Order: sequence, then C-alpha cells, then structure tokens
Amino acid sequence: MQAASQRRVPVRYFALLCDALRGQGMDQAALLRMAGIEAQRFEQRDATLSPAEVNAFIASARRLTGRSDLGFEMGRLIKMNSHDLLGYGMLSARSFDEAMRLAARHYHLMTETFTLRYQRSPGRGDIVYTPALAMPLETLRFYYEILALAHQNQVQLMLGPVAYDIHLAMPEPPHLRRYERLAPVRFHFDAQAVPGVHVVMDAALLDRALPMGDERVLREIDARCAAMAQRPRAGGGGAGGWGDYVTMMLREAQGEQLTLEDLARRVKLSVRTLDRYLKKEDLNFRELSQQLRFERACELLRAPGASVVQVALQLGFSDGANFSRAFRRVLGQSPSEYQQQAAQRHAG
Repeated sequence: MQAASQRRVPVRYFALLCDALRGQGMDQAALLRMAGIEAQRFEQRDATLSPAEVNAFIASARRLTGRSDLGFEMGRLIKMNSHDLLGYGMLSARSFDEAMRLAARHYHLMTETFTLRYQRSPGRGDIVYTPALAMPLETLRFYYEILALAHQNQVQLMLGPVAYDIHLAMPEPPHLRRYERLAPVRFHFDAQAVPGVHVVMDAALLDRALPMGDERVLREIDARCAAMAQRPRAGGGGAGGWGDYVTMMLREAQGEQLTLEDLARRVKLSVRTLDRYLKKEDLNFRELSQQLRFERACELLRAPGASVVQVALQLGFSDGANFSRAFRRVLGQSPSEYQQQAAQRHAG
C-alpha cells in the first residue's frame, strides 16, 4: 500500500484554480513561491503534488486572497475533460450510473488522497467520497467543497438542473449563500457526520440516457484505464509486490466488495495466477479483504458522531444488524462496545 507521503494529486486540477485567480488579479508566482512549489510544474499537465505541497498551496492561497470559498471556486471549474482519459470515458457512458461505475473503478487516476465508492440499490444510488489519509482540517474541508462542487457541476453538464442531495461533513461555510443559489441541488452540512462527502441520487436520474453514450468507446477507455494502473512485476513479492497492490485496490474500493475475480480481471491475470502470487507472499485474499474491511470499520467508528448504521452502509452492508453480527464475529465485541472503549481511551 502507499504511504501518505507517496499519494499524489494531479497538478491540472490546481492549475484551474490558479488560472481563475490570476484572471482576478492574484500574483500566481507569489502564491507558488509562498507554497514552495516550482512554477514550471504548473505548466506540466502530467505533474503531481504531494499532500504536503497541497497543504502549503491551500494555506498560501487563503493567506494571499483572504477568501474562504476557494474550494467551492475550484470545484465549480472541474468538468469531465478535466480528468483526461477517464473523463472522456465518463462522457462516453450511456447513463450517469455507468459513468459513476467507471469512475469508481479508476478513481485513483483522479486522485490518491480520496476514495470513491458507488453503491446502487433499486431506488437510488449512494456516491461516497472518503479521505484516504489524515490531513489538516483546513485541507480536508477544502477538498470536501471541491468534491461536492465538482460533482454538482458535472451532473449539471450531463443531466441539466436536477434535484438530489449532497452531504458534507463540515459546518455551514461563510459562503453558504453560494450553495443556496445552486438549487434544485440540496446541500447539507454536518460537522459530526462520518468524514467525507455523501451524494444521494434517485434511480431515475442515474438511469437517464446520455446523448454521447458509446459502448465501444467506453469499453476501450475502461481497458486503457485498467492498463494504466501501476501493477507489480509478474513474480515480485516484498515491497511493492502483489500484496501491496491488492491491499491498495481493496482500500480504494471501500464499500464495493471486490472479489479475487474482479481484481484478476482488472490486471489481466487468471484468478489462479493472482492467487498464486499472493500465496508466494504468504497472503490469503479472503483474509486480507476481511482484515482491511474491519480496519476501515474501526476507523469510521472512531470518528466523532459516527453511527453504526452509517458505517454499515458505507462499508457495503445491507443494514446495521448484519454489520454488527459480522463485527462481533471478527473482533469479539459489538460496534457500540468498540465505540465506547475507543471514546474512553481518547478521554483518558
């Protein structure tokens, strides 16, 4: 798995904000100098920023502009073609449901600091953006606004002005009026919610036919995105081996319950071959998947204000009761008991 310091964000998204602020009179050179980022990297579309550089960029931009709405501003600038190849694949989807499934499979190509889970039921779809590493609160809320506004902007471009709900785990911002002007989309703010951005859309919106849908193009881009994933060498174990790779993919999947067959298909290996590579590293896929799922459960349960039902749904369980039974079977206690003990340890 990647350490936090190795996770990257493409420069191209932050270049959109820089261009907009420069058009409003901000000195881009001064901003990048204050953040300690070489200006030439903002001219290279394939360049990336580390989490520390993102933190410095956000803090510097806020100091220079005095604005609290920069995340909002950046999010509204992001369109499908901002995502390069993956964005063109989403534009080629036959429905927004299909676009979200593609995005969830390859979200690491957009950013490695958040994960995307898309869960579909007959009546609705839940799209959950979750932080993949610890970050300062200022940065976290900046990202929440980017993700919420980018989602809203892209839905509007594809479906027009439609009503649905976006929940952000943060207090109401000073620029709340800007959100209200985006009706009929409904934005909800709750600083005590499970960390992340949670979008709820009706099935009728998700299944609406899109004008640029092209199944053949979508398949081609899906395959090209899968091939872009950084996979280990055929035999290699140890650092950067198949265990680390599978762990990364399972972490990114979040609530989507990936099987060994799913992963083998993504990396163009047989199930037997991938299983053999894992066994060479003394790993069992089922055990690894379960371990990571309940590590994530514990992390979410420790968040202030987290409810057992919220965590259950975020991890792909059908309801809180099934989650509680599985949690007790694996960890020997109920989720509520775990929360109580974690709160006591924190208080002590």
